[in-house]
Amino acid sequence: MHNKISRVLQVGMSTNYGGTESIIYEIYRNIDRTKIQFDFLNVYDEPIAKQEWLESMGARILPLKLKRREGYLKYLRGIKTFYEEHAHEFDVVVCNVQCLDQIAMAKYAKKYGVPKTIIHLHNANYGIQPSKLARAAIAWNKRHCHKYVDQFLACSTLAAKWGFRSKDCKKTTIIKNGVPIEAMRFELNKRSAFRREFGFGTENRVYGSAGRLDPQKNQLFLLNVFREIALRDDGARFVLLGRGPLETKIKETIKEIGLGSKCVLISKIDDIGRFYSGIDCFLFPSKFEGLGMVLIEAQCSGLPCLATKGTIPPEVKLRDDFRFLSLDLGPTEWAEEAMKSFEDNQRNIAYKCVIDAGRDVAETAIDYCELVLSCKTQG
Repeated sequence: MHNKISRVLQVGMSTNYGGTESIIYEIYRNIDRTKIQFDFLNVYDEPIAKQEWLESMGARILPLKLKRREGYLKYLRGIKTFYEEHAHEFDVVVCNVQCLDQIAMAKYAKKYGVPKTIIHLHNANYGIQPSKLARAAIAWNKRHCHKYVDQFLACSTLAAKWGFRSKDCKKTTIIKNGVPIEAMRFELNKRSAFRREFGFGTENRVYGSAGRLDPQKNQLFLLNVFREIALRDDGARFVLLGRGPLETKIKETIKEIGLGSKCVLISKIDDIGRFYSGIDCFLFPSKFEGLGMVLIEAQCSGLPCLATKGTIPPEVKLRDDFRFLSLDLGPTEWAEEAMKSFEDNQRNIAYKCVIDAGRDVAETAIDYCELVLSCKTQG
C-alpha cells in the first residue's frame, strides 16, 4: 500500500549509553532502512549518546528543549510547537520510558495527527523514588494513557505488570530484546588482548560486572562480595565496567576496603565483547531490572552468571550455569557461590543458547519492524 519509507520518532534517548539506548540502537542498526527509518528526539543541551553515529545512519536528531523548570504550561507549549512543525513527518511516535511519569509526547502526538503512538517500557521499578507530584502524574497516566496510546510494549512481563494498569498489561506486547551475537560471542584473541592490557595472568580468576554506576545496580554491595572473594583467593581480580553518579563513591570504597591493587574500574570500552571474553564470571546483584540485557550479553560469551533472585525477570536465564541468589544472603554467601562457578562451560559455543532463545538482535529487529509497520495506518 505504501512505497514511502515509514518514519518513526524515537523519544527517550539520553546522553548516556544505557540499556534503553543499547537495545533501540541495535534494533536501528539491524532494521531494513529502505522500509523504515528512525529519527530521535534530543531534549538536552548536548548530543544524545552516539548522536554522530545515528546521523551517519540516516537518522535525524530533532531538538526540543523541554522547559519543565519554567512551568508546566511552557513545557506543554514546547511540545505543541514541536508537533505543529513536525507531526506530519511521522507515521509512528515511540515513547521509551522507565515509568509513566512523563508521556506528554505520546498524548500530543495523537492530538496533532500522528497516525500511531507507542509506549515502550524498559524498567520494572523506580531508579529514583518519585516525588508526591510525580506519583500523582504516574497514577493519572496509568488510568488515562490508553485513550491516546495505540500499542503498549515492554521488555518483560515483570516490567509490564509493574508499569501498566492491568487492562493495558493484558494487551502489552513483550519485545524479546536481543544482543548482537557476533559482537558478544567468546573469542580467544579478544580474551588474550583484554587480559594482557590489564595485566591478568592465567592464574587470575577475573570476576566482572557491567552497568550504570548507581544505587539500582548495587555496586557497593558487589564490592563487599569482591572483598570476600579476595580474602579466599589472593589471585582473584575484579573489573567494573560503567560510569554514573556513584563513580567517586565506588573509587573511594575500592581503596577503603583494600581492593586498589585487585580491582579495575573501566568507564568506557570500544568493544564490550573484549570485556566479556576477558573475564571468567559475571556478577549482577541489581536491586531490580526490566530485563537485564548485560546478563544476556554475558551468557552469549559463555560466562557463568550470578544475579538477584526475585527482582530480575526469570526469562533472562538461558544457561545452566546461570544462578539466582537472594540479596538477603549477604556478601559472604554471594562470594562463596561465585567461587563455585569455574567449570568447563564450553564458552566458544555458548552463543547458540542465545540464538535458540530468540535473543539475536537481528531477529528482534525483524519483529520490532513488523510490529511498528503493522501499527501504522494503512491508506
